[in-house]
Amino acid sequence: MCETDFSGYPDCRDDFVKSLNQAINLGIDRHRPINFITPLMWLNKAEIWALADSYQKLELIRSSTLTCCKGNIGDGCKQCAACHLRSQGLIYYQANKQQVMENLQKKINLL
Repeated sequence: MCETDFSGYPDCRDDFVKSLNQAINLGIDRHRPINFITPLMWLNKAEIWALADSYQKLELIRSSTLTCCKGNIGDGCKQCAACHLRSQGLIYYQANKQQVMENLQKKINLL
């Protein structure tokens, strides 16, 4: 989940995740709370690609992760909105690596 997903996926909003955390914890009897953590929430798709690249895992993430609404791993179906967002993020990152890395660094003090 990240900020780019907000536009078409209301369950990817930070408010939704916070509400889900609260609802789950109200509905269970546990001494330790359950928390859904979204470390990528405030990054856009290009910055997520930059983060993967900074750990030298860009190709692993590209080939082995799932974004596609149809369940296709890797580059996906290339037709659904999720695949489009992922693809556009990668294209933007590859065309603007230095700028995207600088933006990522400002957000998370990576480098």
